[in-house]
Amino acid sequence: MDHAIGVFVHVMLLVYWLGADLGVFLLAKAAKRPELSFAERAFALQMAVRIDLVPRLCFTVMFPVGLHVTASGGFAVIPTWAFALSWAVSLAWIALLLTMWRNEGNPVAARLNRWHLGLQALLLVIIGAIGVSSWLGHGPLPGGWFAAKILLFALIFAMGIGIDLAFRPIGPAFVRLATEGSKPDIENTISVAVDSSIRYVLGLYALLIVITFLGITKFF
Repeated sequence: MDHAIGVFVHVMLLVYWLGADLGVFLLAKAAKRPELSFAERAFALQMAVRIDLVPRLCFTVMFPVGLHVTASGGFAVIPTWAFALSWAVSLAWIALLLTMWRNEGNPVAARLNRWHLGLQALLLVIIGAIGVSSWLGHGPLPGGWFAAKILLFALIFAMGIGIDLAFRPIGPAFVRLATEGSKPDIENTISVAVDSSIRYVLGLYALLIVITFLGITKFF
């Protein structure tokens, strides 16, 4: 991949990741507003779930595209097997996300979500280990700012796991809201779920900002 094209794709992935995620952020906040009708809140939640697929898909291909940018920019020599493995994992992850998205609300999606959490935890450990090893100068990637980027990127998986776990109670709460109407305990469950997930979202935004800053400035 040409370096300029790789950088362009990398930047566009970041743009669509943050842009779509902001829409999810605002819709999730609307879903917890008790002054809105149930139909309005359910619609906001439904749209948030649908739009959330975009940043998730951007996340899945960010690492393999980053490897191409790394190689084409001369930052490190990336073996062919690493490209093949990263794209294979990315494509499998995309297939998992699309299957979950199509089965949203079904028991199938709940089972697949456990696989999704496990995959994120595994990638957190693997990419985090690569970042730590590179930071200490043992490779396989450069140290300094580059290793810092990899470490921070690994932490995004932790934010993703936190978001998924924090948001989990909102589905059953909305089922109760539809049948029982607004009650203090239901509203509290929804509010806590949204507020807790937003904390992780803000952490994710902070990580992306720092990662982008390091990638542009390369200041250490």
